[in-house]
Amino acid sequence: MSTTPGLRMKTRQAVTEALADTALELFDTAGFDQVTVADIVAAAGISQRSFFRYFSNKEDVVFGDRIPSAEEVRDELLRHLDDVSAWDALRASFRTASLQMDDDNGRWKRATRVICHTPGLRARYLEKHLAWTDALVPEIVSRMPSGGPEAELRAHTMINTALGCFDVALMRWSDSETDLSLTALVDEVFGFVQFPPS
Repeated sequence: MSTTPGLRMKTRQAVTEALADTALELFDTAGFDQVTVADIVAAAGISQRSFFRYFSNKEDVVFGDRIPSAEEVRDELLRHLDDVSAWDALRASFRTASLQMDDDNGRWKRATRVICHTPGLRARYLEKHLAWTDALVPEIVSRMPSGGPEAELRAHTMINTALGCFDVALMRWSDSETDLSLTALVDEVFGFVQFPPS
């Protein structure tokens, strides 16, 4: 009997997740820069050739498809933008992300901790912020009654404040030994900031 494509896909996903879990545990314990692909495959009991069937490099183990694209972030913002203020739409968008991360918090928490404590990975993550900002600014500016440079400046300020709030929540959550949810932290941190209506 031949294996169906669906079953093959599920098997590949299971192996990918198991390999990522092994690597993330090593990164979290020893430090990302100290762990080699040879260390990962030895711990996982596979060959280096097998490792590269699933990941192109160590960075892909951490990031994989975890970090949303600019288009995905923009689409999430658009789900909220017609119903609430721009700031509340940003808050709702990052709250959605935090709910998804809480659903798989063991893997996400470890990956986030590795990213936050590895300068090279942190820089790569912050590059994503720039792409997200570029995608979100036009959407927020288009909802503001007054256009022009002031509206763009306000949009940039709002987006970068939201990204800062999310980062503060992420770092506190990833280093926390408690069961406090990321969503609760996002609610708390975003609650410290208010933007007057535009």
